[in-house]
Parts: sequence; structure tokens; C-alpha cells
Amino acid sequence: MGNQAAASKVDQIDKIEQSLYLETAKLKKSKKISEPSKTKKDHARTEHPFVVSAVSALIIVAIPVLLYYRYFGLIDNYLKSVTSFSEETNGQNDDADGEKEQVSFGNTPLTFYISGSDSRVGVSDTNARSDVNIIAVVNPTTSKVLLVSTPRDYYIQLHGTTGLRDKLTHAGIYGIDMSRQTMEDLLDISVNHTIKVSFDALTTVVDTLGGIDVYSDRALSLSNGRCNLVAGTQHINGECALAFSRERYSYETGDRHRGQNQQQVISKILEKATTPAYLLRLPEILSAADGLFETSLTYSEILSIIKYQVLSNANWKFESISLDGIGAMLPTYSTPSQDLYVMIPNEDSISAAHEKITEYLKTKSQLEEELRQEEAEPTKVATEGVKAKDAELTK
Repeated sequence: MGNQAAASKVDQIDKIEQSLYLETAKLKKSKKISEPSKTKKDHARTEHPFVVSAVSALIIVAIPVLLYYRYFGLIDNYLKSVTSFSEETNGQNDDADGEKEQVSFGNTPLTFYISGSDSRVGVSDTNARSDVNIIAVVNPTTSKVLLVSTPRDYYIQLHGTTGLRDKLTHAGIYGIDMSRQTMEDLLDISVNHTIKVSFDALTTVVDTLGGIDVYSDRALSLSNGRCNLVAGTQHINGECALAFSRERYSYETGDRHRGQNQQQVISKILEKATTPAYLLRLPEILSAADGLFETSLTYSEILSIIKYQVLSNANWKFESISLDGIGAMLPTYSTPSQDLYVMIPNEDSISAAHEKITEYLKTKSQLEEELRQEEAEPTKVATEGVKAKDAELTK
């Protein structure tokens, strides 16, 4: 790529950065971005100096599944020298000694907890259930993203509680930290970032993008007949995308199939939103989605991801898995006097998910060491074969 084309990419980055800066300043002035005091970190997760509710609507959507990266092709050394990632961080994790380790995006795998709130008044409703619970593991080294969906009715022990277990969706009533910590306990993992999304956010973002294309395996009539989907691929608006994401009664597997639809909708949003044309429309999308998201990501982290997205020509591969279980009627921690429908967890599916997450969390050095061992194995086998043959001949 010539210097003229590379300079064009630099100009695109500058425009995006300026748009983000202006949008941040405007929202801070209107006090739509708060700066709460820092809290003590637990596990290896990331705490940040402020919560972004709208500054990164597009990128907040992009983080959980991070990302289909339909981008600008190979960027030459000129662009790389202009846009340095060295000062951008994507989190601060506590190591064993309590020291803060700077983690730059692109250098290490990251884990996100995505919570879909059932609130109709935005993410500020702290008493809203968490009807969507997805763990997204992003490994820039392998260009792979793992999505782990957990059914809303999963019957598990809420973090810090004893006695009766509860439905996972009820964890959201006690705040996103309860949901996150409960997921950490369930899968025996640490979460770096949290993202909370209201259902209205989905409608708004899809409409701002001009709709998305989805595949349905059957004909569906949703939203009181306003959304009629055919079997196959079709273009839908925000209302129908939300209805498609929420529908479970039309499927034999209920919530399991709904989780697959949710993952598809997220993917289609990302596929369209991460194209250059829509990235340059970031301020418009941010304004439309104001107040519908909350994330622990900071402005600088969001910007670093945008820069990585512009510079990277990675062909991201996505894998989706779901936890499983068996339905039952049991009392819960939140409603001890009433039997509710719950899903008794399948322990094998939990173990399999943990192993898969562990695989995705391998660092670059670990992957390189595995590769060295694999390359050395044929030589080792050949050497052992020669020794065995020599021993046979000397008998």
C-alpha cells in the first residue's frame, strides 16, 4: 500500500478519534457520564475510573463478540508508525502480588460478560433481570472469539449466598456485579470487562444501521403480527430483531434456541457496524444509543480497540456454545415460597465450557511453546524409532 493510501487510513482514524472526543466532552458536560470512586478489585477482573453509557455504543456492541473486522486490508509500516498502541491499555489486572499489570489490547486474551437487561427504561434500572448472559472470550493472537451462552433459568448458587439456589436471570436484580461474579463462580473464570445492554438498545442500533439480515429456520409471526419472518434469510428492522432475539416459545428447545438467535443477531450487527462506512458514522450511532449501554471499558480502551480494528486485517473466527440442563419446578433464593421453572445444570456442559474457555485464554507465548513442541514431536518419534530399530538389530 502506498503512502497516499496509508495517509488516508490515518485521516480516517483521526476523524474517528475527534468524533469520540467531541461526543465524550458533550456527554460529560451534560453529566451523562459519571466518574464514581474506585473500588477494590477482586479476582483478575478490571475496574475502571468511570462507566461509559453512550460514548461507545457501537463499540460496546462490538466488544462482546469482538469482532467480524471487515476492514481496510493490509496497513503498511507508515501507518503503524503513526498509530502506536504502546500507550493504549485494555485493562489493569491484579497479579499475585497485587501489582497492577498493564494489558494492551492485542497482546493477551480478554474475557467479557455481556448482560442483556429486560428493563424498558434503560440500563439505569438496577432492579432489572438479566435475560441474556453471554461470556465472550477474545484471543487476538489466534483471531478467534468464543461465545458462551447460559440459559436465563439456569439454577445456580448466586455469588455470596447460601441455601437455595436461584435462576441466573434473578442475579441481575442485585446488580451486574452479582451477575458477573455468579458467572465467574459457575465457570471458574475471571472476567475483565462487563457490558450491560437494554433491549431498547438493540432496537435503536439495528434501526440506526438500516436493519440487518438474519436467517430463520422456520416461519415466525412476532410482535402481534408486525414481524412476519419466513424460513430463510431476510432483512429486518430493530423491532423485529428484538422480537427474533426474545422468541423462545416457538422452538422445541426454548431458551437454547433463543440463545442461538441472540448470537446471530449480535454477529449481524457487528458485521455491518464494523464496516468503514458505519465506523465513520460513529457519532450518529452513539447519539442514538445514548443511555442504553453501560460498560466498564474506558474511552481510551474503546479508542484502542478502534485503532486495532483499523490496523488489523485479521479474519476473525467465531465459535458459539451453550450450557445445557434439564427443566424442573423448584423454589428459588429470590422466591423461596413459590416453585418456579428452573433448569438444573448439566455438569458435563459446564466442564466442557470451562475447558473451551481455558483453551481460548492461552497467551501468545503458550501457543508458541505448544507449536514448538508439536514441531519437535516428529523428530522425537523418529529418533525413538531409530533407537528401537538399532536395539532390535543388536539382539
